[in-house]
Amino acid sequence: MSEQIAPSFSPGLIKPPATINPAKWMHERVVRSINDFENELDPDQEIGARLVSFGSDVTFHIEDVSFWGPDMIVFEGFSSDGKRVRLLQHVSQLSVLLVATNKIHEKARRIGFGLAERLKEDAGTQG
Repeated sequence: MSEQIAPSFSPGLIKPPATINPAKWMHERVVRSINDFENELDPDQEIGARLVSFGSDVTFHIEDVSFWGPDMIVFEGFSSDGKRVRLLQHVSQLSVLLVATNKIHEKARRIGFGLAERLKEDAGTQG
């Protein structure tokens, strides 16, 4: 059975390497998703996240995504009222809706490229 993937999304590897921890593997897939989503944004938009499990409408501007192995993904950024936020999410419960939000600074911030570069550096140090 083949896996169905949206045409604009190119996840690369489908199965994780046997030696990778679950948080790192989830982190890599989240970074690839963010990078792909950002490529479709207008110049006046940046990436945000809407948390779909909190019962109310919580949207924040993503500044960084990291992992705390073996099972935690960490999103950092700012809420719509400018307060710093940090979401700790277990890999088995990850459910984040990526949304286009209006930029909050003069220039829209793009994080996908930096996150992707960090993945490449991490892969280079493990080889």
